[in-house]
Amino acid sequence: MSSYAITGASKGIGREFVRQLAADSANTVLAIVRDPNSSAMSELASNHPNLHVIKGDVTDPKSILEAASAACTITGGKLDVLIHNSNAVDMATMPSNPTQFPFDAEAIKAMFDPSFNTAIYGGLWTTNAFLPLIEKGIQKKIVHISTAMADIDLIKKTGVSYAVAYSVAKAGMNVQVAKYAAELAPKGIKVLALSPGWVNTWEGEKPPQVVEANKVMLKQFQAADPELKGQIQPEESVRKCLEVIERLDSETSGLLISHNGDRARWT
Repeated sequence: MSSYAITGASKGIGREFVRQLAADSANTVLAIVRDPNSSAMSELASNHPNLHVIKGDVTDPKSILEAASAACTITGGKLDVLIHNSNAVDMATMPSNPTQFPFDAEAIKAMFDPSFNTAIYGGLWTTNAFLPLIEKGIQKKIVHISTAMADIDLIKKTGVSYAVAYSVAKAGMNVQVAKYAAELAPKGIKVLALSPGWVNTWEGEKPPQVVEANKVMLKQFQAADPELKGQIQPEESVRKCLEVIERLDSETSGLLISHNGDRARWT
């Protein structure tokens, strides 16, 4: 039996992690969400007795400490795998290139804060809050969901110059993961930055501007992967991510790896 805690579990990739992991009744699954009463979580929990929905906001140190305390009570003080999936972006400036950012300190802060708060500060607080449980777990694995958009080689190959704040925050996350891996290696704890691929997490019909943006991105990503046909679905992404997590060892700890298990096929 394995135990898992997933932050940002209310939608998209996070919810799919919860769904797939809870499908195995031998697992204990902890879904960390800001709103534990959301209909999506309530429906999943009603169908899976092994799923526990816990209130927790990774951008609030007190809140995530309380979530870890609740998790400790449920699991008996131990945890096998922590998946830090929480993410936020300033959607208005996602299409902007770095030369388009304003000479305005408050405006820049508003553009960068959502991504930094979840990826870097939230990643730090979440990892530290759940670390005592991980230390007592069997698998001892910590996974931060990152992105290939923070991989320098991919940026050079594709020419993707937008999503600046998001990519910079994830790059910082990757360094933070490597620092954790270095510090925690003597305790047998493995830490990984995991790119889930180019995933379609949009719910409902996509607006025309999103459809057009995806066409541009597809053409750019094909410069790195000529066989790419488009986005993958959360189900495929998470299935492959869980396979990578299962294989995580001391050799791959500290790295940024794709859902395909390597550093060559990102999409």
